[in-house]
Amino acid sequence: MANHTMILPEETYKVLLEVAREQGLTPENWIAAQLSKQRVQPNATPTAETLLSELTADLIGAIDSQAEPRYQSQKTHFGEQLAKKLSKLRNPKYSS
Repeated sequence: MANHTMILPEETYKVLLEVAREQGLTPENWIAAQLSKQRVQPNATPTAETLLSELTADLIGAIDSQAEPRYQSQKTHFGEQLAKKLSKLRNPKYSS
């Protein structure tokens, strides 16, 4: 595979390097990732990226294990099947 050289202004390179490092990428890999995004969505309107801290803001908190539960658990098909499977594992008849 052939290699090519690109000349960038110093400030542009510094920003590229900083953005790539923040995402754990080399500048080369960051550029490749941006190009592959454009190929997937060639006519997509560019949008501002949402920060991870904004995406997880309402998911972060603390749990007080001493407080009474504030919710009632609801039975689900998945939960029932899991409980059934776990009860079989706890049954001495099936242990070795």
